[in-house]
Amino acid sequence: MKTSIKLNVSAQYIFERLVDSRIYDIFEATGRFMAADELAGFAYSSVNDEGESCQIQITKLISAVSYHFQVETKDEIVSKAYDLKKLAADQVEVSYTQKVKAKNLLVALKNKTNSILFDWLLANNFKKILKQLEIGY
Repeated sequence: MKTSIKLNVSAQYIFERLVDSRIYDIFEATGRFMAADELAGFAYSSVNDEGESCQIQITKLISAVSYHFQVETKDEIVSKAYDLKKLAADQVEVSYTQKVKAKNLLVALKNKTNSILFDWLLANNFKKILKQLEIGY
């Protein structure tokens, strides 16, 4: 899935909000507080929304430009990427990409079906969340 949205906020502001949520998740999972510049390459174990354990790794982190990470469970690897393109001082285009790689055929079939049915909803909800961040700017 890929979607993008233009927002009337600075790229640094959106980047900080995205990274703040990861810093909080790391604190909840490990009890360790980290600064944003320490996150690149960091991996930790956590529990996903479905309650199953997962391994999360920050794969790319460039301040106000990109934030990429992957979540690995026993059934799949989900790679998520936020890329920010500064359009003006207080305007940014946020591109979100999510790729799911299943570890077995049954999970791949389930993911394909869910993708067809729900990618539009995921994209719409993503845009709503970012719009709410824009309001708080």
